[in-house]
Amino acid sequence: MGENELYQIAFHFREAIVAAKTNGEFNFRDRMHRFPGGCCDDTCDLLGFYLWEKYRIHTSQRNGYYEAEMTNHAWLITDDRIIIDITGDQFYGAWKSVYVGQEVGTYKKMSRIITQDNFDIRKQSRLWDDYFIEQLAGSVRQWTLQEGR
Repeated sequence: MGENELYQIAFHFREAIVAAKTNGEFNFRDRMHRFPGGCCDDTCDLLGFYLWEKYRIHTSQRNGYYEAEMTNHAWLITDDRIIIDITGDQFYGAWKSVYVGQEVGTYKKMSRIITQDNFDIRKQSRLWDDYFIEQLAGSVRQWTLQEGR
């Protein structure tokens, strides 16, 4: 699958999260209610699960330390080394809300990078519930039906 198609999938998945947040679907104790701030790892787990279940695209989660903000950040990377990040806009500067592409720019500036398997969201009820929030699942389902998937 090419970067343009991956971008469309990631963009619509993010839009579904934003709609769920706007509609108050996430519990205020759930990190996802602050999207995109402070929930990049949960978002990676949710999107990684979706990409595998729907498209059989295997991703891993990358975590790195962002010196400029003195914080960690998480994003997905495919087996073809394509980055998928839908929470970059929680930071200041040149970060995009949705980035799909090669490991360039800010991603090259990360330190202490580790790569790990995505968490199986079926093993934690909070993430599993987030995945099935009707607004989130419905919005993504609607887009994929329109695309004939």
